[in-house]
Amino acid sequence: MKSLFLVRSEHLTHEGTLFGGDLMAEIDTLGYCLLRRTYPGKSFVTRVAEIAFENPAKLGDVIVFEAHPVKEGTTSIHVEVTGDVADRRIAVAKVVFVRVDGQGRKMPIRE
Repeated sequence: MKSLFLVRSEHLTHEGTLFGGDLMAEIDTLGYCLLRRTYPGKSFVTRVAEIAFENPAKLGDVIVFEAHPVKEGTTSIHVEVTGDVADRRIAVAKVVFVRVDGQGRKMPIRE
């Protein structure tokens, strides 16, 4: 799954680069959308995220995010998300999502 993100002035730190929290939120959202599309009707929560910030993004940059599942367990799934501006890597993330029921208890992905 791909997504585009335009770095706007409200996303900038005092140094003029993309705030890491906004980047992390976009990565989390894209991973979640991928899972909702892949597993319709199932709910997931983020269990853990490991993000490597490789290069800064600046005002006006268009980050192309790409997410794909890497490994599926019984109740969890690992998703990798990359973000690039042209040929420059901005970030790589490994995110683990867990399927949950209506009360927030983990449950098997496949029934």
